[in-house]
Amino acid sequence: MANKLYIYAFSDHTEVVKEEISNKKALLKKRINRSDNFVNLALLGAEKCLEGMELKQMTNLYMASNNGNMNASIKVLSAIFREKKRPMPFNFLNSVNASILFFIAKSFGIEGKAIFTDLLESALPQAYVDVLNGEEVLLGVVNEAIADLELHRKKFKCETIKEHSRWLLLSSEIKEQKALATIEAFCFEKCDYNEKASAELFTFLEDEEEGSYSFRSNNLSFVVTKGKQS
Repeated sequence: MANKLYIYAFSDHTEVVKEEISNKKALLKKRINRSDNFVNLALLGAEKCLEGMELKQMTNLYMASNNGNMNASIKVLSAIFREKKRPMPFNFLNSVNASILFFIAKSFGIEGKAIFTDLLESALPQAYVDVLNGEEVLLGVVNEAIADLELHRKKFKCETIKEHSRWLLLSSEIKEQKALATIEAFCFEKCDYNEKASAELFTFLEDEEEGSYSFRSNNLSFVVTKGKQS
């Protein structure tokens, strides 16, 4: 049994939204019918992560999002409470956060377990156990902007609006592939909450220099090392 996780692929698709949300569907290599901004954002990041990789059919899928599919939820609630009518079926379907897992699994042909959660650090402990048991894990963190940018600024009290789709491919071993980084020294204990920890992790992975990064967030800490695999 392995005692470490290895990162074999990653992606960090981040967009600054200035005037309106971009058309991400046009950038996808494989498009999905009835997909919306949240779905396309997730798929775009996952595509970038998995470029040139072959997934096992039983790869496990984890996806975290602080706010889920906000635009679909707004459309559904607006239809029900403002327009006093039934919401459009696909808006209602997409507002169910777990439905994003179906789109991703279908797009990449994976049939392992699929779990939706709120934070990266909520998903990593179970992903860690999966890898220790010899399984492969695709793990993503996706957060979209509200299409009404003024509403977004008001809700989140920010001036700069960003969307991101960040993904990791984790395993104990992928034959004929070299690991990019090692995750070790997992510790499940009370830490100071750090909302920037996820973004900092991917910034570290993008840096070409070797080194280590200590991830510390609520109830979880670990060390990521680049440049050596042991």
